[in-house]
Amino acid sequence: MEKKVNKIPLIYGFNKCSEVGVDTFAPSIFLGGCNLRCPYCMNSKLINPDRESLETIDIEEIKKYVLEDNSEWLMISGGEPTYGSYSSFLNLLEEIKSWNCKIGLSTNGTTSEYLKGIISYLNYVAMDIKSAYPEDYEKIGASGKKFNAMLVCRSLLTEEKLKRDDFDYEIRTTLYPPFINEKAIKEIGSIMLKDDTWILQQFRHTKNMLDSKCVDIKPYSENKISKMLKIAKRFTEKAALRYV
Repeated sequence: MEKKVNKIPLIYGFNKCSEVGVDTFAPSIFLGGCNLRCPYCMNSKLINPDRESLETIDIEEIKKYVLEDNSEWLMISGGEPTYGSYSSFLNLLEEIKSWNCKIGLSTNGTTSEYLKGIISYLNYVAMDIKSAYPEDYEKIGASGKKFNAMLVCRSLLTEEKLKRDDFDYEIRTTLYPPFINEKAIKEIGSIMLKDDTWILQQFRHTKNMLDSKCVDIKPYSENKISKMLKIAKRFTEKAALRYV
């Protein structure tokens, strides 16, 4: 008799080979819903997923692939994975752990109590810092409390890494010109530790961006990006550029 899986979040995407922050490629699943509205979001269809037009993927299909592939990792992304039911998400984590698989999470870091409750299940967290300023977070639907929650999440990651040898994290910042400039890089850098992995991601135009007006925003030049990366490296030697 097959094991009955407890209620878990709906899974709207499954990528068998995604580049992740664990210096490798691994399968990734994508959950729906998000508490932010970043104009450059490339997964905008997952913010408020239309259940009639978007197919969902059965967890057993994912399990079959992970076990047959002997995958070491499974990444969970979105949307914002920590936006939905806490109990359902815990069920998902417990199910994945039963596959003897390490779990990574991509998050916007605005749900500190949620993250605090699940972090013991995780082996890796990639957390976004959208901007250095609360007013920019307000522009994407986050209150001042959410900005403060991001700072709490930032601290949680450091604390967990100090406690466990099987946990690591990276901070990601998308170089979206209205939110990020050299001054903002300095401000964000002030909360980095010297051994933090800090990934600067080039803002680029995609067909699925949430706000179509983003096509009018010119991405930074290679020269400008190099200057910001140089600033970031003042705060951590593990600052790097990634194209996504």
